[in-house]
Amino acid sequence: MANVWGADVEQLRNLSRQLNAGSTEIQRQRNLLSNALTNTEWMGPDAVAFRGKWESEHVPALARVAQALEEAGQQATRNAQQQSDASQG
Repeated sequence: MANVWGADVEQLRNLSRQLNAGSTEIQRQRNLLSNALTNTEWMGPDAVAFRGKWESEHVPALARVAQALEEAGQQATRNAQQQSDASQG
């Protein structure tokens, strides 16, 4: 019996939706946390250091994760379409 390669198209589409939802949620949380930090009354060198690290390290890291999830979602969508095309043709 030959090995069959492929994927369940609907599962790939669901995966794509979940990846995109994860990306959106990370962006939403990043914004909520940034707003919370902005609205927190906190002064002094620790506050300056914390905010600086948040903006210079954590915000960009979260943006990279969100972007990676979005790209993975797009790839899953492309793979689902390719699988669908191959199955029909």
